[in-house]
This record gives sequence, structure tokens and C-alpha cells, in this order.
Amino acid sequence: MWSIILSMEQKKKILIIDDDPQIVESAKTMLQESGYIIWMANDAEEALRKIKDFNPDLILLDLVLPDQSGFKVAQKLKSLALYQNIPIIAISLKTEDIDKHIAVKSGIAVYLEKPIDNARLLYYIRDILKQEIR
Repeated sequence: MWSIILSMEQKKKILIIDDDPQIVESAKTMLQESGYIIWMANDAEEALRKIKDFNPDLILLDLVLPDQSGFKVAQKLKSLALYQNIPIIAISLKTEDIDKHIAVKSGIAVYLEKPIDNARLLYYIRDILKQEIR
């Protein structure tokens, strides 16, 4: 029984911020099957509320949200002492070098282009969270 409780406490939490239901469901399913606890937000406002309650270990962030740029969300989080150490993986349809440069300047750890390669995403998540690859 203690091992079950301990393993639940050790599970890493990921907040997915994206307004595309297909991306969200695909990533959510894959990450839950890999042992992560997942919360989701469809826009920046909802994400900022959920971050306070969920306290994620990592954020998967779309850069094009309906209410605010993902770059601005990242910059805001990185400016707040409470959240500045949460790693952010950006996912985007944007493929220009300038977008990748802005992502780095915004404190984003990894920039992945859509469509998402789930194996690659999982590799980066595990690498960032320093978890064993199963």
C-alpha cells in the first residue's frame, strides 16, 4: 500500500495549454499512459488560474492561443518568482526562425513544431524532468 501512495506522490504533473482539442486529447492520452498527471487549459486566462491550483512540474504551451500569445504567457510566468522555474515546452505551427528566437528569449526550454511527434515530445519531457525512460 505504501508503494502505491509513494508512486502517486512521485508522479509529475503537466499542464497542457492549447485550444486544439485533437492536440490536447492526443497529448493527454499519451502522457497519462506514460504515468503523468495531466491538467488542461484552452486559453491563457484559464491556464494562469490553473497553474495556481495545479502547480505543474512542466507546461506544454501552444504559442497561438485565442486570448493571448503563448510568448506572453511564457514571459509572464518567467517574470513571477513562484513560477519562473517551471520548464515550458512550446508547440506551434509557427516555423520561422524569429519565432524560435522569441521563444528562447521568453524562457521556453524546447520549441516543437506541429504536428507533434509524440515520441520526440515524450523524450524532451523525460529529459527535462530527469525521469527514467521506461
